Amino acid sequence: MVSKFPKLLYSMGQRYAIIKENARRYQKARKKIKIEILNELTNILRLNRDYIAYLLRNIAKKIYLKDKGVVFVGDFRAKLSQRGRKKIYTDEIGKMLLKIWVMSGFISSKHLEAFIRLNWDIIDSHLKEELDREKKKKLKNISAATIDRLLKKYREEWAFKKKKRSNPFSSNLKRSIRIESWFDREKSIGEVEIDLVHHCGENPDGQFIYILTATEITTGWTELVPLRNKAMLWTMNALKQIKENFPINIRKIHSDNGSEFINSYLLKFCRENGIEFTRSRPYRKNDAPYVESKNWTMVRQYTGWRRYDTDEEYQILKRLTKLISLRHNLFLPQMKIIEKHRIGGKIKKKYQIEIPVNRVLKIEYLDKKKKENLINLRNKIDIVKLTKAIIYLKEKLEKVYQEKRKKVFSGNIIKNISARFNFEEIRYKRECQEISESTKKD
Repeated sequence: MVSKFPKLLYSMGQRYAIIKENARRYQKARKKIKIEILNELTNILRLNRDYIAYLLRNIAKKIYLKDKGVVFVGDFRAKLSQRGRKKIYTDEIGKMLLKIWVMSGFISSKHLEAFIRLNWDIIDSHLKEELDREKKKKLKNISAATIDRLLKKYREEWAFKKKKRSNPFSSNLKRSIRIESWFDREKSIGEVEIDLVHHCGENPDGQFIYILTATEITTGWTELVPLRNKAMLWTMNALKQIKENFPINIRKIHSDNGSEFINSYLLKFCRENGIEFTRSRPYRKNDAPYVESKNWTMVRQYTGWRRYDTDEEYQILKRLTKLISLRHNLFLPQMKIIEKHRIGGKIKKKYQIEIPVNRVLKIEYLDKKKKENLINLRNKIDIVKLTKAIIYLKEKLEKVYQEKRKKVFSGNIIKNISARFNFEEIRYKRECQEISESTKKD
């Protein structure tokens, strides 16, 4: 046959009727004629060749016994039995398994398999009314893979419900604050990146001191402000202080997704002051690279990774961060990429080395009074005295921290000694009581 036929020319009923009409002829025909019939029907009906051959061989011969009655092969109106073996572990077993899983404390499938076998007497006593002989047998022989398959839908439902949403309005807040990656940003004058440095040491519990770092990305001007904790009150006060200390008008603030920044108060503060507020993508530190680099060079190099949580330490950090900001902004040169070219597999970068205050003074539209104030401030400060003051405060912070550690250590020793003394006293009283009782008996 040379001619072709469209794919959806016949319905399924018409296809089965054509097969039924050719079945007797096919069953009596020779091999060559059978091949021709198969070729023609495959081309016309657009069904699988093996399936057509199966129907032609068995139509009106092979039958299946079902609940509805007798079903003949080739009867398109009746549904044949589904492929594969019947399910042994049905939804009823899944519901029983869910109850046992809750009873076990939501353990893994391998542990649950062992739990069922080792604690069958307890399970049987609790689910006696719901379990018949067949269900008991299935539960005793169930495998870890089957447990995983049956509990999958329940685990997915529970995982969805358990998603943490501490603030019910956080999604609305996040929608109102635009996400900006490093590559999407304009990088213009007045754009400030902010971040918090945690001084919790190895123990993140309780209250401890933070340092808020704010960096202007074009000049490198950085302000540091310590916070007693990351409550909204301290964060807002620090941002107001930074806004006053900055020589450039803040046009834009870019932060990470921390709750100390993503809140209605900071959003309101930015709107009232005509500041654009954007945030980084979640878990992408490189979206705010300038402030992340300052966290090391201007904070960690001076304060380390220790835990600071006392008022005395806070007062020292308050003075120290102010001096660090002055030193880096007025005297220390900073490198900044101005050109970047790819040559084959290598990237060549060209840097500009300049002091942040000089970059600020080069801004044309900056007020002359502000420029004069910056020049006078730089001339007034002696870099040697400033460095000595920073070293002195670092040593003082070290001393205060060590004294705090000694107090904590000695307090723990006293507690241990007193606890031991109380134990010995109780033991002595008990022995005396036993002796007195034994003497009374005698």
